[in-house]
Amino acid sequence: MAIRKGQEGNRHDAKVLWTLGVVVALLFLLWVFFAPGRGFFHYRKLQREIAVLTEENARLETKNVELSEDIKRLQSDDAYLEEVARKKHGLLKKNETVFEFEGAKKKQ
Repeated sequence: MAIRKGQEGNRHDAKVLWTLGVVVALLFLLWVFFAPGRGFFHYRKLQREIAVLTEENARLETKNVELSEDIKRLQSDDAYLEEVARKKHGLLKKNETVFEFEGAKKKQ
């Protein structure tokens, strides 16, 4: 009977160690996923933020190129400058008069 009790004790010890190992492994996995500022979910959130910022950066770079081209055109093309001055800012040449008629507007 001494051998049986020793084997049962070894099995019990092995079961306790195995259970403890599983608990430690689960705690480690929980830490990997949910660690504040370091976990997997935080990493995924940062990846999404990077994607949004990269897209915004590309949009702003495109807008910057368009504005730079517009500036160059305004500096070099007098006809375009006059068009912008008239349409966007309502400016007139000397001795020009604008007449607006209420009935002349198109109905939409």
